[in-house]
Amino acid sequence: MSDKDILARSHAGMRLIALATLYNKGDFQRIRAYMKAHYTPGALDVIPIALRLAEMREQFRGEGKVRVHQLVAHDKHHVVVLLETQNGGMLLEDLVVEEDYPHLISAHTRQTVV
Repeated sequence: MSDKDILARSHAGMRLIALATLYNKGDFQRIRAYMKAHYTPGALDVIPIALRLAEMREQFRGEGKVRVHQLVAHDKHHVVVLLETQNGGMLLEDLVVEEDYPHLISAHTRQTVV
């Protein structure tokens, strides 16, 4: 089974796929709406939407689009993925969702791998 197939079968993986799709389109208005609807208040207290969007815009300008390079760790509610960027960089994305439906995102980080 491929990494993308594994992600598609995980609640956390589906959230990551949705965010990556919007990110690759450069649709930051829809990302803002997605974050408001699908992040827990606690996750947004740790890193507010405005800061998350500013970081994503900067990554998009500098690195371009992303695609899955390697699934590092996974279960139904947590994924860690190494993303390859359009400009040859690497990002490590870590996303955790709540166990209960609707599986809101409770923690999410994305950082550049040097």
